[in-house]
Amino acid sequence: MSNARPPTRPVRAPSVVKRVASVWVRHWRVYSDTFVANATPAVLEPVFFLLAVGLGVGRFVDTEFAGLDFASFMAPGVLAMTCVYTASFEATYGTWVRLRFQQTYEAMRATPLTVRDIFAGELLWCATKGALFGTIVGLVLLAFGKIVSPYALLIPVFGFVTAMAFGGLALTVTSLVKNMNHFQFYFTIGLTPLVFFSGLMFPVNTLPDALQGLAYALPMFHVIESFRLIISGTNHVTVSWAWACPIVLVVLASFFGWLGVHRMSGRMLK
Repeated sequence: MSNARPPTRPVRAPSVVKRVASVWVRHWRVYSDTFVANATPAVLEPVFFLLAVGLGVGRFVDTEFAGLDFASFMAPGVLAMTCVYTASFEATYGTWVRLRFQQTYEAMRATPLTVRDIFAGELLWCATKGALFGTIVGLVLLAFGKIVSPYALLIPVFGFVTAMAFGGLALTVTSLVKNMNHFQFYFTIGLTPLVFFSGLMFPVNTLPDALQGLAYALPMFHVIESFRLIISGTNHVTVSWAWACPIVLVVLASFFGWLGVHRMSGRMLK
């Protein structure tokens, strides 16, 4: 009688989709334990900003911008800020902690995950988190009566794409820095002027002619104008070509998303 063992089937590696999704699931399980504590500042800060500047200062601003009162004009920018800063903080400080202090990615490399799987999952997590917080802030804006268009149902989609674009940009920054304190330069010198000179509190066409072209070229302008399209309506955009802004946003998300994953993968493989 033969003692030969039956041939064993080769073990197949999980698909790319399952590998990337497993990174997302890991982050969600860790994050869900402290969801309220982490979500509260991200949601309340833009709301307080809208209350203090939009409604507070807005009482002394008689001029309408794009046919909207000051607070309503600011609402798309506040929504955009939420998605941008949520993804940016997660892809800088959050990624750095997992990279340097927790050694999370080194542990993941002991599994069938590739480095590209890891950071594609990281980007997916940043985009999801931005979309979630953006949706929550959108509900607050709805309660304040600052959303008047039925296209606001697309807020989660636009939030996801926005967070992917700026999450990818933040991953690129993370791949370059050597000290966590260097992120302060990115947020102070990079994101802050990017946000405030992109049509958040005043139309870009009120800037001097020499600065208008620069402002229109900033990624954040296209984000804010895209959100203005879906929550304020097509009658309240600031440029006639606002319809092109969502297209630009998708291109930015594709490029920066790819660049961020590529750069962080290269850093891990060094």
